[in-house]
Amino acid sequence: MNPSHAPWERLLLREAVIEHMSDHMHQRLPEEACGVLIGHADEASRSITVTQFIPVKNTAENPLHSFHLDPLQWTRLVLAEKGIVGLFHSHPHTTPEPSGEDLLQLQSFGGLLRVYAIASPVVPGATGLNALQLQAYKITRSEEDRESFIQLPPSSWSLPGRAFYSLAPIPFTILKE
Repeated sequence: MNPSHAPWERLLLREAVIEHMSDHMHQRLPEEACGVLIGHADEASRSITVTQFIPVKNTAENPLHSFHLDPLQWTRLVLAEKGIVGLFHSHPHTTPEPSGEDLLQLQSFGGLLRVYAIASPVVPGATGLNALQLQAYKITRSEEDRESFIQLPPSSWSLPGRAFYSLAPIPFTILKE
């Protein structure tokens, strides 16, 4: 599960995975939905393939505007599930871009993951591939100081500090079954 230092350039998502994320997100509305992404990385092609989505209960105190993975379910998945490559959650009321809270939480588990996916509903109550706006981000680790944080490209999100995890957009392709 530890992220490699390979420069990931592409995310491949199976169509069934996106449909499952979309269905789960719409079932949880108006609350934020969350879960883990299962798959594998291919360093030769610098791609990550997501083959499965596993929903995780959101135990946040205010699930309308934040998410916290159920600690028991998350621990069981980390210990038992092979191939966790990323995390998914939804922003039911905003665009699928990392919030300040997302970046704070990333510092706790970013070292375990490679990708971070955020979705927003396109049309409330819709299902399937066209029912969500999805953005994918690769997780990177920096040991640099605050000056490097200031120099990050505008398409990257991170928090200042001596060592931190940041998110940068990664293009994705939907794989037909």
